[in-house]
Amino acid sequence: MSERMALYARVSTSHQEQEQTIASQIAALEHAAAAMGVTVPSERRYLDEGISGSRLDRPGLDALRDAAADGLIDEVLVYCPDRLARNYVHQHVLIEEMNRHGVAVHFVEHPLGERAEDRLLAQMQGVIAEYERAKILERTRRGRLHKLRTGQMLPFQGNPPYGYAILERDRDVPPIVVINEVEAQHVRDMFRWVIEEGLSTRAIAKRLNKDGVAPRKAEFWTWSGIYNVLTNPCYIGQAGYGKWESCVPNRPKNPGSYRKRQKSSVRRRPEEQWVIVPIPPLIEEKTQQQVRRALAKNKITSTRNVQWEYLLRTLVVCGECGRRMNCIHKAPRAGRHAYDYYVCPPDAPEDRGRLLRCPARNVRRDDLDDVVWKAVVAWLQQPEMLQHEIETWRTSQQGAAQRTRERTRLEKTESQLAAQVERLVDAYMAGAITALELKVRRERLEASKQATRARIEELAVQDQDQARLDRLAEDLDAFAATLRVGLDKLDFADRQHIVRLLIERVVVTGSQINIEHAIPLSGRFSQLRPSHQAAVLVALEAAG
Repeated sequence: MSERMALYARVSTSHQEQEQTIASQIAALEHAAAAMGVTVPSERRYLDEGISGSRLDRPGLDALRDAAADGLIDEVLVYCPDRLARNYVHQHVLIEEMNRHGVAVHFVEHPLGERAEDRLLAQMQGVIAEYERAKILERTRRGRLHKLRTGQMLPFQGNPPYGYAILERDRDVPPIVVINEVEAQHVRDMFRWVIEEGLSTRAIAKRLNKDGVAPRKAEFWTWSGIYNVLTNPCYIGQAGYGKWESCVPNRPKNPGSYRKRQKSSVRRRPEEQWVIVPIPPLIEEKTQQQVRRALAKNKITSTRNVQWEYLLRTLVVCGECGRRMNCIHKAPRAGRHAYDYYVCPPDAPEDRGRLLRCPARNVRRDDLDDVVWKAVVAWLQQPEMLQHEIETWRTSQQGAAQRTRERTRLEKTESQLAAQVERLVDAYMAGAITALELKVRRERLEASKQATRARIEELAVQDQDQARLDRLAEDLDAFAATLRVGLDKLDFADRQHIVRLLIERVVVTGSQINIEHAIPLSGRFSQLRPSHQAAVLVALEAAG
């Protein structure tokens, strides 16, 4: 027996590493080496801790292969074949490589013989082990899904979302999710601050940290943590399982280094692939939808990267091409002054797929901001004009009973379409139609269902917004009176906040400006887009 022997040991997961199963492998290998009359030095022990055996790029294995290629070892001792590699093909490649360099491979369990029958048996064992591994993984996956759907397992183990707790019961009774009232109140406050005060995720984190409210596993709240809370569907009672899947990172942090897991990154699965488990809701679904819309708006209107002050940033729309106009700053040159403009985006063929350039001219920021702000001040000083607009809109939106009848009809249609989809699947399972027919006809039915559902939701929004407008009309005088005091003393941030509250967009067409109100005609409060719009027409020449 050669004195130049090496040991190789491997465990797949960090859990096995913590349980010191690699130490038990080393102990068994040392015992086997002692039985051969060999003591293996520490520099001849090659270990891979927490690295899957389904891959060949392992630091310990690479070092072992280099030592064999350099002629530093004559024999290598491994606990069992699946410690060397999970895949049978990989096992065969590694053993052939070692033998080619004159290195004999010995296994403590399932040792390889020299006869052809022994090698055939080893090959069969490797194939069966690989099959069993795939079968165990599939059984585990399906078993988890079954337990989730039958309520025997929770979508999160040991670490429920902020605002919830897990109530452990008897051993034979599965645990349940309950509301942590202290944390739940903080979650409700987050949603309320976005809707009522218009706070951003960063502002919410700052307020919570100032009040001494800490997250569950960190010292301070961050904007990303707040965003995850506000967009998590579990707070409307829909906890999702399987939202993420492992994947190979597109841009690894250390490209040249070894990774314990090949799929060391994650990506979000489509929502239709999630397994939804009902839990107690903290807020209503419409509240979360309203918050999502506010967050999307904040993303557009954020001032993080803005150097210059534009009162109407993200609100100005080109009347010629219908696109949103950008803000640009032209620095002073050769004694000229600096100027700021609202400009239509350039028409590069690779951007828009066309060669035509929008004929709209650039609009001076100072002129347009001044015109719009004067119009806003006029509205606030004459709230009866807005009151008249609301009354006009309200009288033109009669027909709640008609909307109710239409919604009833659409809900019946939606149920019929769902039944048709089920019958279609049953026909495919019975062999009455082909897979291609199933795909085509099901896509057509699903498209009809989506259109029906969209119309139902639109009618529901109209009913909700009618009540919201009734409350708005009652408080309009007080609202205008509050803003009217000290209008001339407001700073830029306050003026911009009022403009975004009252104006949906400003459409510039040639020398005319069309200012679309957000109370209530254009939808900021009512989420509607009626055909009639209030407009204030002014000449750009008069602005000077």
